[in-house]
Amino acid sequence: MNKNKISAAIILTASLWGFNVQAAGYQLNEYSVTGLGRSFAGAGIVGDDYSALAYNPAGMTLKQGTGMQAGLTVAQIHSKVRDGDERTKMNFGVPLPNVFAQYQFNDRLFAGLGVYAPYGLKTRYKRNSFVAADGVESLLEIIDIAPAVAYKATDKLSLGASVIARYIHGKMTNTVPAIGQGGFSEFDLDGWTVAWSVGAMYEFSDRTRVGVSYKGRSMQTVKGDDTVSGADLPVFNQVVNNGEASPDLPQSILVSGYHQLNDKWGLSASVRWTDWEDSFEEFTLKSSALILQPTGKNTTQEKWRSTWTISLGADYYLNENWTLRAGTAWDQSPVRNKYHRTTRIPDSNRIWLSLGASYRQGNMQIDAGFAHLFMQNSTAAHNIKAHYKSYSNMLGLQLQYKF
Repeated sequence: MNKNKISAAIILTASLWGFNVQAAGYQLNEYSVTGLGRSFAGAGIVGDDYSALAYNPAGMTLKQGTGMQAGLTVAQIHSKVRDGDERTKMNFGVPLPNVFAQYQFNDRLFAGLGVYAPYGLKTRYKRNSFVAADGVESLLEIIDIAPAVAYKATDKLSLGASVIARYIHGKMTNTVPAIGQGGFSEFDLDGWTVAWSVGAMYEFSDRTRVGVSYKGRSMQTVKGDDTVSGADLPVFNQVVNNGEASPDLPQSILVSGYHQLNDKWGLSASVRWTDWEDSFEEFTLKSSALILQPTGKNTTQEKWRSTWTISLGADYYLNENWTLRAGTAWDQSPVRNKYHRTTRIPDSNRIWLSLGASYRQGNMQIDAGFAHLFMQNSTAAHNIKAHYKSYSNMLGLQLQYKF
């Protein structure tokens, strides 16, 4: 098995799916439909839903009272892949659900709980495609279960923190022509770890505020099976249950701002830095399966770089029931060049254009959002050469209720 195939799939250390269509690398933003409508500008401090604890827990103090929300964003991925006369494509949908709840103890103390997907990856090619030996399916699922608290230290300064129980599941499959017709390999690993985040928000006035949050790097070990099947040679048909990897997830810093110009318009912005360079310099997978190197250990040099994401958004408060919003963002890829781009993570820079709306009636609010992602054409040349033309559409729907 190719080393790159092994690594790229278990990087799948992350959320409810994705194909690098959300944020750069395999980082996700899609746990707020109101945020989706403005390309996640002002993330955590706009104060129009209960998802703040996932972006900046200090922003929980903006939502007075007790309430909850549930949302679902579906990402549709489309990619044409070619090399000379060889052609294949990816075209599928990916669901990204989330749920949040928040309780207000008094004027200063708030507590909340969120279940959402902070990272994720999915790529899927046909089993008879020209890239199948390099990868058929790559799946990364990460689910965070995050209790959080926020405290309004002064009338202007709020502080927040979250401790996260993180479930990680990774799966990778590919054909293995070297061991005969029908040779197929599948890695399936999972595990749990603990992560954390902290945040602060300062309100210059009731219409202007800024926030900063920090998410710490998480390190974990995932274990499971390496299954080799369908080969001509019986000795290669085996299940090895000592597969193991120790992927890291990066630290990040998010700075957001919001300013309400007047009764009709609100403007928002965010800048995020993600430290992929320290977390994804290389990736090592261990297994005693005969298909691996004799040492039972493979290391792939990924050499990702740290990235920036910049987003701008606007809200138009049409009346007491309706809010309309729009946004745009530039999302930098951590892949340095085509020689470090793989068919399992064919990541590239992207530009977001988003639209959204909210309708409020009594204690209930319904939110909808749509985004189109323009992805830069790219080439993967780390092992098998492939050229990509890709885009993604995302559609989200969310229900909020205040008790």
